[in-house]
Amino acid sequence: MLLIDFETRSRIDLKACGADVYAADPSTDIICIGYYDLASGVNGVCSGGPLSDEFLMLFNKEMETSDGRVAAHNARFDQAIWECIGVSEYGYPSIPIEQWYCTAAQCRVNALPTALDDAARAIDNKHRKDARGSRLISLLTKPQKDGAFNYDSQLLEEIGEYCLQDVVVTAHVVKNCRQMTPQEREDWQVNERINDRGVRIDVKLAALAQNYAGVEMKEIGEKLASVTCGDVTRHTQHKRLHEWLAPRLDDLKCIQKNNPKGELKYSTDKNIRAELLQSDTITDEVRAVIELVDAGGKSSVSKFKRMLAMADSDDHRVRGVFVYAGAGQTQRYASRGLQMQNMRRDCWDAEETENLISLMEMDLDIASPVMDTLSKALRPAIIPAEGCKFVVGDWAAIEARVLPWLADSSGADRVLEIFDRGEDLYVQTATAMHIDDRFIGKVASLSLGFGGAVGAFTAMAKNYGLIMSAAEVKVIVKRWRDANQWAVKFWDELEGAAKRAVKNPGLVQKAGKVSYVFVPELIGGSLLAILPDDTVLTYPKTKLVQGEYGSELEAMKCSVKPKKDATSWPTMRLWGGFLAENATQATAAALLRGVLRDLQDEPVCLHIHDEVILEIPADQIDANKNMLQRVMERVPDWADGLPLKAVPEMFARYGK
Repeated sequence: MLLIDFETRSRIDLKACGADVYAADPSTDIICIGYYDLASGVNGVCSGGPLSDEFLMLFNKEMETSDGRVAAHNARFDQAIWECIGVSEYGYPSIPIEQWYCTAAQCRVNALPTALDDAARAIDNKHRKDARGSRLISLLTKPQKDGAFNYDSQLLEEIGEYCLQDVVVTAHVVKNCRQMTPQEREDWQVNERINDRGVRIDVKLAALAQNYAGVEMKEIGEKLASVTCGDVTRHTQHKRLHEWLAPRLDDLKCIQKNNPKGELKYSTDKNIRAELLQSDTITDEVRAVIELVDAGGKSSVSKFKRMLAMADSDDHRVRGVFVYAGAGQTQRYASRGLQMQNMRRDCWDAEETENLISLMEMDLDIASPVMDTLSKALRPAIIPAEGCKFVVGDWAAIEARVLPWLADSSGADRVLEIFDRGEDLYVQTATAMHIDDRFIGKVASLSLGFGGAVGAFTAMAKNYGLIMSAAEVKVIVKRWRDANQWAVKFWDELEGAAKRAVKNPGLVQKAGKVSYVFVPELIGGSLLAILPDDTVLTYPKTKLVQGEYGSELEAMKCSVKPKKDATSWPTMRLWGGFLAENATQATAAALLRGVLRDLQDEPVCLHIHDEVILEIPADQIDANKNMLQRVMERVPDWADGLPLKAVPEMFARYGK
């Protein structure tokens, strides 16, 4: 493995536009490239321009091997710089995707932080990034006040040393955690090819929406200032909001919340605001302020702005959206930039979207609240290429199917039989709970499968507009658990197997279809969960402790960044419901990865948790709907007995 790291300069903002647009911009250039040969330890720095003889010798030697790899941390950036600038401007040899390797993805499959310095700290705290980096980047990678770049020879030498230190730290991380398996590496590559294809943005809609959102945001600030007499002037001023609310509430407990350290703090997060709005005791004045803060908190402004910044100027496609194993604890995909997983599901259909565009083009009023109207246009702002439509496949109730399949018990099998018979799970669940209400059966099925109780049901119910008292919810929770004893038993079995694994290093412990093994020498002692498809979930620095939870299992949660200069990482509790959720979501993610592998020759442009989206010529829709259904309902060998259901639909714009 040959590790590399680029330092670059440009007149555009990498964070705003993403790696692909950044690399393609004419002003972007290479300052230097640091390298480290993992086999020999040979390392060095090449200045911008053609590659050095030493680097080329190491590179050619690596490429001659059957499994030669060029690796970088967040390799998509380095790959884009290599191809767009190195190959085009300086004659670098081109590197096929099959020979790239991402060390950030390696961190994620090990449940380590993606940030290089944090990953190094999580492993042993000995190797650290150079603290001079931010100063050097500010001085050399962006234009100075006079518009010119800084070419100071001393600073260029320093940034070369900084760049070299980065690849040394990367080498340390690579050596001290599990490398990606061939399957994981292939799945990363499949995802990168989808990232290369990208998704097309309706730039007209995005620009109109951004303009309307900006005007609305200004008006929200003015209304807040008016209602609060200038005490709160923006929806982001949370401390001011706390101070303004305090004398206007009968009970301050409603805006108090424990932080991760157990300290009591004031909070006005979205859940607390939702609870306040449901209260009959708040004044109209307080209600108006909270509603304004909610409206301002809609993500429409930033997301439409990001769409426009990241869209290619030629074909209006945004590339590099999806992050392989972005959710390290489950290896589900995440997204960067557009944040696809967080776009609201209730959105305008194609006709409604066209009507909205027409109103905005004529500078007319749109439905109020404006920010809510615009946020429902986020999904439809993603459109297929000219002459194409989207074919969208969506697994039905995938987690509700996977959980009982993993439990592998007689009680769980009865749930799978409901799906096999094509019956409605939510109706059957309500009946088993002695409740004649499918909707309650649905909310219970979605919220209680992973050990959740009153809080989980209440939070899910709010999403559907269902309001119930705590006493009523307690009855529902008890009835669901009584009707689904297999789930309660499975949570206990998972936790028990995990504890036995920690107490007996190297010995495999099973619970249902999930296996656990503890590896003392991996990242301070790691508990591994091995799933039926051989996916490995990692829980670094796992240990059994006595204390707040009694004899409970705790694990290092390496994705949580500690405070600056902290010497230890915060821990999280591993318990049965959490382990069940991880295993279920990770198994569903494995199904998705398998489908994406099967569809490598098809025009996949999006994938979001349980959805796969193809971009298909309009005259080929029916054939591709049938093909996608066959692929998504085909049960892999490792998932024998798991009932899958997916009925694809056609969309003129991305929607739901």
